[in-house]
Formats: sequence, structure tokens, C-alpha cells
Amino acid sequence: MARVAWTGQLRPDKIDEYVAAHAAVWPDVLAAITNAGIRNYSCFLFGNRVFGYYECDDPEVSLVLEAAADATKRWRLAMGQLFDEEVVQNGPTFLPEIFRID
Repeated sequence: MARVAWTGQLRPDKIDEYVAAHAAVWPDVLAAITNAGIRNYSCFLFGNRVFGYYECDDPEVSLVLEAAADATKRWRLAMGQLFDEEVVQNGPTFLPEIFRID
């Protein structure tokens, strides 16, 4: 099992919109995430910074499968408008795990 963490900065004026969207994620987006083998997915907010965490068996495969889904494409287009330009251009920043205790 792989653990994946990412972060991205929201536009300050779009935080409430981002939170509202995640209170009602589209069912086809949830299905795309699950179908890609992604599980235990959480997003956290700190100021205008989002931190995401999920688990999967193979991160590269899961990212390709999720990105290929039409629902994911529509969701990313909608959410992309809420992030700072850096995230729009480069995608989220994936974070290396430096500590873990089980």
C-alpha cells in the first residue's frame, strides 16, 4: 500500500467555494476515485492551503486511471479555477513522506 500526500494553494477569494464543492462532491467523481483504486482520501484546509492524503496500491496507475475519467476532467476544470496560478500550471505538489509511526 502506498500513502500519497499533496498540497496546493487556493485563491483566497475562492476558499468558501472550494469547501462547498467538497461538501457535495459529484457522485461520478467519487466513483472515478474509487475505480482508480484510491481509498481513505481526505482533504484538509489550513488558511488557503489544501492538503490531501490518500492510499492506493500503485500511485502512478491510480493517477492515470483517475485522470482518464470524464468526471475527473470536469471536476479538475471546475476546481482549477479555485487554485492559485501555480497549481493551475503545474498541478498539486506531491509531498515526500519523512516520518511515520504505525
